Amino acid sequence: MKTSTDCETAVVDSIRSKGAGRMNNTRKTAWQGLHAVINEGQYASLWLRQHGLALSEEEKRWVTAVLYGVLRHREPLRWQWRDLVKRIPEAKVAVLLDMSVYQLFYLDKGTDYAVVNEAVKMCPQPMKGLVNAVLRQVLRRGQRPLPQPDSIENLALVTSHPQWLLNLWKAHYGEDKMRSIALADLEEAAVSVRINPLKLKAKELALRPDWTLQPNGWTITTTGNPVADPWLGEGKIVIQDRSSQQVALWLDPQPGEAVFDACSAPGTKTTQLAAMMDNQGSILACDLHPHRLKLVEEAAQRVGASIIETRMLDAACADQQLAGQQFDRVLLDVPCSGLGVLRHKPEILLRLTPEALDEIVGLQAEILNHCAPLCRVGGTLVYSTCTLNRKENDKQTAAFLAQHPDFELQDEKTFFPDEGDQDGFYIAKMIRRR
Repeated sequence: MKTSTDCETAVVDSIRSKGAGRMNNTRKTAWQGLHAVINEGQYASLWLRQHGLALSEEEKRWVTAVLYGVLRHREPLRWQWRDLVKRIPEAKVAVLLDMSVYQLFYLDKGTDYAVVNEAVKMCPQPMKGLVNAVLRQVLRRGQRPLPQPDSIENLALVTSHPQWLLNLWKAHYGEDKMRSIALADLEEAAVSVRINPLKLKAKELALRPDWTLQPNGWTITTTGNPVADPWLGEGKIVIQDRSSQQVALWLDPQPGEAVFDACSAPGTKTTQLAAMMDNQGSILACDLHPHRLKLVEEAAQRVGASIIETRMLDAACADQQLAGQQFDRVLLDVPCSGLGVLRHKPEILLRLTPEALDEIVGLQAEILNHCAPLCRVGGTLVYSTCTLNRKENDKQTAAFLAQHPDFELQDEKTFFPDEGDQDGFYIAKMIRRR
């Protein structure tokens, strides 16, 4: 049974109306993107940014839907055809089969044979027969029912989450929460937007009936498409998830204060800090890589934030590089495993291992230990991640506090993706008492 929407079908029909070749090229682009992400380790958002320039808006929407749809449902898609082959074909051909099944059962309504024929045309000569035979068998059989997710093994198949991760979440948050998180990760993430009061005035917002300001005073909802809205390019609005917006709100910087943002790229939270400070005071925004600092500078220029100074710095030895300096507020939005943003970045699960989690916990501890001295007595330190792993979150905070009795935990919270349309995040707010 297909699950395509009228909107998705309309996109396909519109592209096809411009010529069969146009639709074929769009399918080939999607296949190339999936191969780059799944088999070559690239990131979906970066690949789309680099290769989407030659696409129309409709084509880009379709390619994006296929790219993220296959990444989210890769195990259920392979379940539809892997019993029909003696061995899994080469990686790029396997991805083509996954993509074709996604089109057949999830996306392209009424185009079954076009999907099969185009897949056969695109694949290398030696594999055309196999691709044709497998996809026609898939069509004849119809959508193969998935097993009930009544066990860790079956839930891993249904949600494309590795069993080790489900077991970790079960141990950390309980079985019900583990299931709820994994199922929520299958949902397409909504585009969340916040205002930029440095450029957007209240009277302008009042003239837009399609925009609604939420009670927190920052998040706005819309009936339109914020990505295509002129306000985005003008810096009047910023794309930022609801949970991510909370990080700056917890830090609560005031106009005139000195703020240290240790891991600032790409600058979304940094520019929110500047807006909260009414562009008064100073923000030292740091990152280890110069190309990422450029993103911060571009974001600051776009939103009109002039109090942001960027500097290349290793946060794991920040106290040595900034010896003698202290700040009113310190933000440590540290590198993490990203398990809270799988709706936006499902490709994370392709590469993540339990060993990688342990490595990043050590890095986070170093950043905490070496940035803490930069917080003045009476100042605020916020530690945050976009992951769901207690070793990186509350246990990391607890270990830090045990070693630093001069800091006191004021509050901490885990934001879950199944509790409203938001990413998974963890935030801890600490005060330096002496």
